Amino acid sequence: MEKTQVTDLYQASYLLLNGCELTGIECIPTGKAVSCTLHFKGDEVQSRLEHWYEKNATVNLWDFRTAYNQINSFIHQAKKSYSRREREVQ
Repeated sequence: MEKTQVTDLYQASYLLLNGCELTGIECIPTGKAVSCTLHFKGDEVQSRLEHWYEKNATVNLWDFRTAYNQINSFIHQAKKSYSRREREVQ
């Protein structure tokens, strides 16, 4: 099982759409904002990434849109939980 982490939402959507499992989201403070790193695992992660970087990645646009919306939703939830935890600590 291969693993990777990405910060690009389009790349994350592509991985999710191609059968890679999203195993976690890590929130990272960047000044006043929060960025997220998305962790994936799957059998062909490296192959998918090669297609992506070689600009050979192809998707069904409607399915990609759905995957992108899922990723955005996951990130929104992760940031909301992160902010809540940070407020509790202070």
